[in-house]
Amino acid sequence: MQKREFDVTIIGAGPNGLICAAYLSRAGLSVCLLEARHETGGGLDTLEFAGFKYNPHAIYHMMAEIMPVVDDFKLKTRGLRFIYPEVQTAVITKDKKPLLFYKDTDRTVAHLTERVGKQQAEKFRKMYADFKEFSDKILIPYTFVPALPPLEMVQLLNRAKDDVGRRFNDIAEMPPIEMLEYYGIEDPLKAAVLNLYSMWGLSPFQALGYIFPLYVYRMTNAALVCGGSHRLSSAMHKAVTAEGCVIMDSAPVAKVLMQGGKASGVILEDGTEIKSRVVASTVDPKQNFINFFGEKEVPPDLSESAKRWEWEKISLFGAHLALAEPPRYLGSEDCPDANQAMVTFLGADSTQEIGDHIDALEDNKFDMDHLMGHTTTVSNHDPIMAPEGNASGRFECLAPYSQDWDKIKWDCAKKAISQWKEYAPNLDVLNTLVYPPTYIEKKIKNMVKGSIKQGAYSPLQMGYSRPNPSCSQCWTPIENFYVCGASVYPGGMIIGGPGYIGANVILSELGMERKWEAPEVVKYARSIGVME
Repeated sequence: MQKREFDVTIIGAGPNGLICAAYLSRAGLSVCLLEARHETGGGLDTLEFAGFKYNPHAIYHMMAEIMPVVDDFKLKTRGLRFIYPEVQTAVITKDKKPLLFYKDTDRTVAHLTERVGKQQAEKFRKMYADFKEFSDKILIPYTFVPALPPLEMVQLLNRAKDDVGRRFNDIAEMPPIEMLEYYGIEDPLKAAVLNLYSMWGLSPFQALGYIFPLYVYRMTNAALVCGGSHRLSSAMHKAVTAEGCVIMDSAPVAKVLMQGGKASGVILEDGTEIKSRVVASTVDPKQNFINFFGEKEVPPDLSESAKRWEWEKISLFGAHLALAEPPRYLGSEDCPDANQAMVTFLGADSTQEIGDHIDALEDNKFDMDHLMGHTTTVSNHDPIMAPEGNASGRFECLAPYSQDWDKIKWDCAKKAISQWKEYAPNLDVLNTLVYPPTYIEKKIKNMVKGSIKQGAYSPLQMGYSRPNPSCSQCWTPIENFYVCGASVYPGGMIIGGPGYIGANVILSELGMERKWEAPEVVKYARSIGVME
């Protein structure tokens, strides 16, 4: 590459790096996007073996077309297509009475009326309507604007002309388990709803209830990417290069260059120097504020904050299976839709059981005889993912990182297959790809300890405190150095927020105007007074 000077250097070409690069390039800035791995996309990864395709990392896209980048860069003209299964989730139990959530709320309520009774079904309808409103008017819009201090946000919501702000504040500090009780939801429906949140390793007892409505609403409106999740990063990659951005892969950063107390570029591990007016990083706080700088170049409180950064205690184990045919679940004779769910939970129908399972995992206790996994037969919805007549299956369960995975990974896979077969007796496995938590870290180095969200979701690492109060708005105390990855507000899970916010903040700091409009959800939130 001849040019070694740019307006902006971005570290990390995962989803947030790609998004940030696309917008800054469109604004007319020269941008260099650096990726340590041999390909871009981060967790948007798809592997193929003998005609079977697997998504070992991201697969369920909660925000999908809500992400501004999809429309702003016309990603659907660049090979992207989302698939929205009508049956979003199913809980399969030994009593052969599946419990389903459809994308259509009326269908869900009709099914629940038969399964758990009219009273519980109507309570679910009320709760779901509130969760949808909280998400559409508050949680989704705030995904695409900089973080606000907690007190400032509470006051803003309380004085909004739409009472949704006050109603949201009333429940926002409840842990998920308490929120479900507030709405009068009981088992087995209570456990089924809780699965949509706890499947990500999030505790139902922790005071992060303000994100619970978003997970319930969006995990019953989630999408798959046709052809595999890598198609999303591929479409982003095409958009970024079309805007003139230079992408360098196999280009790990060693240090951020400093000149006159300001970030002035980076030096790669091979010694290459790249100069720029701005450096933006999408990697984790320990790399950002410890590895990339000398000790005296970073304010002490910033480096101390990075040293205290906590990784997730619970990661994921995956067994990706080539199947002779699609699984047929217990109870599907009378409820055939049970075979068509995007996400299928195996026997997780007790709130107590889910809570105990999470607690045990947080204590590094791992019972392979009781994995409580969930499955997806992606080829049911996207035939390209498996040879004709066969099926591509995915078993995933919560698992602690601190196990001897080299020793137990195949035993765990065998247990997973055995437990899946208890609920789908026709399961016929042709081949297995194991993917323990250690593989996650080996593939994506800022997912330390298999931390899929680039750091724990805990009260002190969320909202205005992600990664710390000094940096949660992308700006940092180090002049010309910005952060906009999953370890920054609003967080991970391929939601498109950090990279989008980062681009807008950087442009504002440079005194430049955006060449795109704010998302419609943000405009609406401002119109009803829940956002300024």
